[in-house]
Amino acid sequence: MNFLSKLTPEREKRAVESSFGLRSSVILMLMLVFVFVGALTVSAEDRVVIGQQADAPGLHTLVDVDVYAFERINMISEPLVFIEHDLSLSPNLAVDWEISEDAMQIEMELREGVLWHHGREFVAEDVSYTYEWVLDEDNPAANRDLYAAIEEIEIIDDYHIIFHLSEPYTFLINNMARIGIVPYDYHEEVGHEEFRQAPIGTGPYVHEEWADDDYHILTAFDDYWGGEPNFEVVDFRPIPEDSSRLLAFEAGEIDMYQGGVVPEELARLEEDPDVVVDRTTGTGYDYLGMNLASEFNPEAMASLDLRLAITHAVNREAIVEHVQRGIGSPGKSQIIPEMPHFNPDIDYPEYDPDLAREYFAESGLEELTLQLYVHEDPVNMEIAEIVAYELGQIGIEVDVNVEEWGAFLDRILGTNEYDLFILGWTGQVDPDRASYRQFHSQGTMNMVNFSNERVDELLERGRALDPNSQESIENYQEVQQILLEEHPKAFIAYQESVALIQPWFEGFRNHPYGANTWLQLVDDIVRVEQ
Repeated sequence: MNFLSKLTPEREKRAVESSFGLRSSVILMLMLVFVFVGALTVSAEDRVVIGQQADAPGLHTLVDVDVYAFERINMISEPLVFIEHDLSLSPNLAVDWEISEDAMQIEMELREGVLWHHGREFVAEDVSYTYEWVLDEDNPAANRDLYAAIEEIEIIDDYHIIFHLSEPYTFLINNMARIGIVPYDYHEEVGHEEFRQAPIGTGPYVHEEWADDDYHILTAFDDYWGGEPNFEVVDFRPIPEDSSRLLAFEAGEIDMYQGGVVPEELARLEEDPDVVVDRTTGTGYDYLGMNLASEFNPEAMASLDLRLAITHAVNREAIVEHVQRGIGSPGKSQIIPEMPHFNPDIDYPEYDPDLAREYFAESGLEELTLQLYVHEDPVNMEIAEIVAYELGQIGIEVDVNVEEWGAFLDRILGTNEYDLFILGWTGQVDPDRASYRQFHSQGTMNMVNFSNERVDELLERGRALDPNSQESIENYQEVQQILLEEHPKAFIAYQESVALIQPWFEGFRNHPYGANTWLQLVDDIVRVEQ
């Protein structure tokens, strides 16, 4: 019997019908916070309250990687180029750029008249300092490998700069859209630790006041080069529990949030005329990772027959329909279907328990118990239990281990003490970002320890090709075909971003690159009369 057939749409009553006490406590908590920040109180028309699934660990654009941090960071710090809704790049602090034909040089013209929050003008030295700091191995910069091709930075004048590369890397410009520029003087004066707590940037909002796990206040930057923002105050509120965040939203205590929408409530919310639900295709995927270098079961996890058995035991369609309540779509590769590099000719590995059982028998493995790790996410935990059940039906025992987020990341990033894990990637806006770090044998995020000479060759070659060329498209389509044959991951679902917005706002448009969503408060989102 398929485990998912046991699921019913009546698993539990609506949280809003059974949580009056929780609703009251959430409202009281938020009311007390409003009183506490009374010194910053402005009229309701000038304030927006945004709910988040977690607090930011820090606010340093070059150090932090957390999506909840970058929802705030991108309001403060600005990159050279900007990722638009259609995933194209547009000018930001750089107004123009040219990539040389051999992809060994990027020349940029910088925007004039931009002011830092402390009043100094933005210049090329800020750009040079930022990337040199990232490349310095003595500094705790995140994702240094994404910028390692930069060999020399040449300042022509205050508004012209050239990046000389050590190897061709056509996707470097995409990575430049992911980190902001920092002011060389202030950053050098205070150091990266203090900057992480109190950053300044050139963005539309200024860091004002931050109380851990409580609230974070940003105020509009009057001298912002892009014009006066539509709202004076942006107030971020971390509410980790999904149902509590929904209660706060329905009580009118937060104005909008994205992600972490309770799947069981989505159909009701979409029918509610007093709620705006905005959905868009995301830029990532969720997957079951298979560690080919597991310290627990190294011989088993190296077996292609076992990996085939596992992937054919994953019922992607049923997981999306019953667990995620239709949020997202069944997945089959690391590149989302909206990208031109997506391979439409590969097919989903079908859910077939009998075929999975045959592959497991072919593996010759007996009395196998695998260790599956998952972090404390309700949807991922439910998926983990389903995977364990389905594998149990074909003769593979699975122990599900639930860890808090930090411990889970330490395990899969710093050890090989796991056989399987469930995780997702987001922000995969180009095929290099979606592939190189995760599947190159030397990739810094290759948590499945996959190694294939042909894939390495294709991924290295892809960085020297024109991303818009047919040659580039065919290059990454072959990568997808090999991954489908080798099965280092069972791709579960392509992500979908879901946001809830109060009806007294207009102009909201969910951004597939979620870290850029709230920048719409500058000029797109407006408050309307009710």
